[in-house]
Formats: sequence, C-alpha cells, structure tokens
Amino acid sequence: MGAIVHDWIFFLKLPTSVTLDCIKKTMNFIPEAIHIEKGAEGFALTQKTVDRFPNAPVYENADVGRLTEELRQTHSDVFGAGKKHLVLSRFPGSFLKKCPGISKGMVCCNYYVVNLIKNCIYDCTYCFLQDFLENNPVMTAYVNIDDLLGELDDVFRANPDRAYRVGTGELTDSLALEAAVPYSDYLIPFFQSHDNAVLELKTKSDEVENLIRRGGSEKVIVSWSINPQEIVEREEKGTASLDQRLQAARRCREAGFRVGFHFDPIVIYPGWEEAYEKTIQSLFAHVPPDAIEWISLGSFRYRPNLKKIINQRSRSNLLFASEHVACEDGKFRYLRPLRTHAYETLRARLKRESPDLNVYLCMETKEIWEGTTGKLPRSDKKLDQFFDL
Repeated sequence: MGAIVHDWIFFLKLPTSVTLDCIKKTMNFIPEAIHIEKGAEGFALTQKTVDRFPNAPVYENADVGRLTEELRQTHSDVFGAGKKHLVLSRFPGSFLKKCPGISKGMVCCNYYVVNLIKNCIYDCTYCFLQDFLENNPVMTAYVNIDDLLGELDDVFRANPDRAYRVGTGELTDSLALEAAVPYSDYLIPFFQSHDNAVLELKTKSDEVENLIRRGGSEKVIVSWSINPQEIVEREEKGTASLDQRLQAARRCREAGFRVGFHFDPIVIYPGWEEAYEKTIQSLFAHVPPDAIEWISLGSFRYRPNLKKIINQRSRSNLLFASEHVACEDGKFRYLRPLRTHAYETLRARLKRESPDLNVYLCMETKEIWEGTTGKLPRSDKKLDQFFDL
C-alpha cells in the first residue's frame, strides 16, 4: 500500500533501552504503519509501543475513517488489510462491560470484559470480528490505561462483597500483541492489589515471556482456546500450534499463574471425536487436572452474515460440515442433538480424568445445560461462583 498522507510523519530511532531480544519478540507482528489519533500522543503507552517498532512509519493526527476508506480502495480484503496497521487511540467511554453472552435464551457466566484492543493479528476463519468490525476493521489499541485502572478501582472498591472475573479477550487475543503493547505490565500489579477481582488473559498464542518475566500471580488466570491440531492448521491462521499453547500453559503454571482452557469453538466434522480425544490426552500430558481452574465448552456459532464472509475469505470445508439452525438469540448453531452429543462426549471424557474439574458451557441455553449436565449452574456448588443468573 502506498503512503497514507496525514498531517505529518516522523520516524523514531531505536532507544538503547529496547534490546535485541525485545525486537525478536515483536516479530510475530510488524505493522506496516502506526497511526496515532489526536489525543493519544501524550500517553506513556503510546511512546512505549512506538519504541518497539523503530522501522515502522508513524503518522500523527491519524484519521481512521480516511485510512479505512483508502484500504477499501486498494485492498479486496479490507479486514485482512486492517490487521497490518496499528492505531493508537484514547478510549472515550467506560471500559468495563458485562459479557455479551447475556442474550436471549442463553445462560451466561459471571463475567466482565475490558476491550483494550480491537481486531487481532491472527486470522481464524470462524472469527466473529470479520462481521462485527466490517465497517471499522483497523487494529486499534487504547493507550489511556490510567483511565481504565481508575475506573476498575472505583468499581471494585464500591462493591467489596462482589467477585469480579474480568477478561480482555473479547475483541482480540489477550496476549498476541503483548510484546508490542505490554498491557500486563499495568494489569497484573493492579489486580494483585484487589482481593475481589481476578484477571483472565485468553489466548491462542504462546506469547508468555513478558508474563513469566514479571513472575506468577494467583490473581491472574491465563487461559488457552484449544482445538485439534487439524483445526488449528486449517481454521486458526497464524496462531501457535496446539503443542506450543500447551507448553506455554505449563510454563505459566510453573511460574505461579493459574491456568484455564476453552474448547471453543468446538467444530463438528467427520472424525471429530477421535481428534478431540487426542487433544484431551495432549492437554493432560502437559497440565494435570488439579492445576486447571476451569474448562469451558462452546460450539461453533455465528450470525447470519458471517457465513457469507467466511466463504468469501477462506472457503472453509470443516466449519459447515454439519448442519446448523437459527437459535433464539439470532445466531446459528449446530442442531441441538449434535451439540448435546458433543458436550456430553467431551464433558464425560474430561470428568473421567477428574470428577472435580470445573467444566461449564459457554453461550448455551438452559435446555442444553440441563440436557448435558442434568442441572443448571446455580445448582452446582463448584460452578455457582462463576454464574450470576
């Protein structure tokens, strides 16, 4: 893509504090350009991020709308092109939000989300962001971290008897850009100082060096979305392999972090039972059951427009190998008998390894919950702490 003209351009040389090792860690993502929106230039995280990419052009007073339009004119895959540009922005509103899983007919866990980055360097074929960010696809990182921490501090202190489980992986991968935009440098010390909150960092990466360097924390759960290696290779472009994720999980546990796992999205295709059996065997070969905080199960689901986008961008053959039906919340899911069978199969296999494992369903109906487990989460004392119905 040619140069995008903004008010002015400057280039930064590598400061002596940035080591060669740090540069190597950023190699999984090198932006074609960094765009700083007006009002974001004075934040410490802005400078820290820019310093990590000494060879990337930096544009100040960036106009993201104009950038998006130029990408539309020069790229057929605007969503993919948007991943190659990094916008540093000041988030103007409230960071802390209730999980969007609270939708019609669905049971949702007691979960809150904080969106620090929008879009993701990975390109999973099933990713809902392809639809959700269709009109605003440029990868954006919010740099006003002090505003976030101030807001969280006010909320946590105002509700000392309430437990908060907060995740950063709704609109991005929590750790994929950790070497470039080191949010954990701010988040981990903050959560360590609050008794009524834990932080979940959900990832498909093995980008755990910065976490391990800081040292473990009981207030931080690092969790991995896992799938059979065949799904990783065909449907999760750019992500760490299954083995790399599990090795990273083992390292985090050994460093003192709590760990969790998400079989989400479960993909039902010919041979899925054998593939997921091998995946579960690999999981427990790396991390023992008594070291796992929780495992969630969620099936592949999508809004109507996403199927068209998936077929245009990837033409996946595995995602749509089984039949889907529209559900009460407007999303398409596998037929209920297929989902129930998948959940029962995986849950029984996991529980056979350890009856004490906390296994829950993500974004599913009460009927599926009862059909799979024989109960709702409020009647399971081990899961009760996670759910607020």
